[in-house]
Amino acid sequence: MITVGELKKDGELYIYVQSNGVHTDVCLPVENTDFNWTEFLEVSDYREVGDTSFISIGWGDKGFFLDTPTWAELKISTALNAALLPSSTAMHVAYSSEPIITKSRKKVFLNSKEYAKPIDFAKSSFQLKNDEADLIIGKGYSDSDNFYEANNSYHLFRTCNSWTNDALKAANIKTGIWALFPEGIMAHL
Repeated sequence: MITVGELKKDGELYIYVQSNGVHTDVCLPVENTDFNWTEFLEVSDYREVGDTSFISIGWGDKGFFLDTPTWAELKISTALNAALLPSSTAMHVAYSSEPIITKSRKKVFLNSKEYAKPIDFAKSSFQLKNDEADLIIGKGYSDSDNFYEANNSYHLFRTCNSWTNDALKAANIKTGIWALFPEGIMAHL
């Protein structure tokens, strides 16, 4: 309920924030003058990628991500473990074309000083192995997404949504001071 940051009405730089009703991601342009995601997360690691102009990135409980590709596979033990015990984490990444604005996907404008902040935040969340993002081989939901090992532990008070919220706060984007659920983010955008 408590708001921090500001919401710009327009600008030359922007990102997207999206929700599936439970989980949130940031969706960033793949390339800008300062950074190119394809140099950090190689496209050749993906079985099939069409358009690579945007990249969706989310952080979350590794067990939940890998063991629950659809809600039909959700086990009570997986949900309880994610909520109650500090657990290992993963980054979920998918390349795509530019998203379409919907009720569950918002376009957020930034100035050039703020623009690097969510990129740096997301990059620092990846666990590195030999100076490269540590790919979890063969675990994507489809041919166009992948999982990577991530930093930090997941628990009831540090969720996928609090990760997205922290990425937005790093860039001074209007959001809640803390967000356990997607509404704590999306309602401000």
